[in-house]
Amino acid sequence: MLIEKVFDIAKNDLEGLYIKDVIIGISFAGVQLSNDNVAFIYLMREKLPSGCSIFSYGEEMIGMEAIDCAKWAITGAEDLQRGLGCAVINAANKYIRSNKSTEDMDTLYEKITSDDTVGVIGHMPPLVKNLASRVKRYISFDRAIDIQGSVEGASVYPVSMQANLLPQCDVVIITGTTMINHTTDEILKMCTNAREIALVGFSVPFYPDAYKGSGITAISGIEFKNDCKEELFKKISRGCGRLTMHEYGNGHFCRIVD
Repeated sequence: MLIEKVFDIAKNDLEGLYIKDVIIGISFAGVQLSNDNVAFIYLMREKLPSGCSIFSYGEEMIGMEAIDCAKWAITGAEDLQRGLGCAVINAANKYIRSNKSTEDMDTLYEKITSDDTVGVIGHMPPLVKNLASRVKRYISFDRAIDIQGSVEGASVYPVSMQANLLPQCDVVIITGTTMINHTTDEILKMCTNAREIALVGFSVPFYPDAYKGSGITAISGIEFKNDCKEELFKKISRGCGRLTMHEYGNGHFCRIVD
């Protein structure tokens, strides 16, 4: 799996660090490491188990070695535990903090034409606004909307149709949360005719070398500002959404060259 490749590359960055703090909100979750770096992931709550005291690892992870928590990205029991593992990986990430992007997602969007069919994994309102009206066909899938319905008026195709529709796409944009629920690899196998495949969002483990040879042509992620930790933790605890989170981060974009 791609997430295993990510972990193998991230090991050196994780050594010697431990978990200093953790926040689990209704829409986002995140961690602070012993070096004060922070990172956050979108929390997919639609498949979390119900019950009381079933997420005790949230308190237990305080003081744990970062490398042990990062393994949860692979071995976690459900999306929250795996997501916290991904957050630890990105909080330790030295690459994203030492490399400045010379491009952004606009570079990719500019090459999308009116003849293109665009497939999107994960409902992304900004993409609907910026792309849907100017491409031949815009095909969006979202597991949460499939399960729970939508309060945003989103129109999506059933996830069960991915195998039929993704091969028709010239460009595919995949949410980083697929790295948390371990569906990225399966989705990539369906993108048989796409010239561009981008993995994007808060939850993307930003280690470009891990994606070489996978078919992914670009990744986009977020580096969060350490000095905003207290404010961010407070806002997450109060249920803030993606627009608020963007205010506290710097976007990063990287082309994947095999």
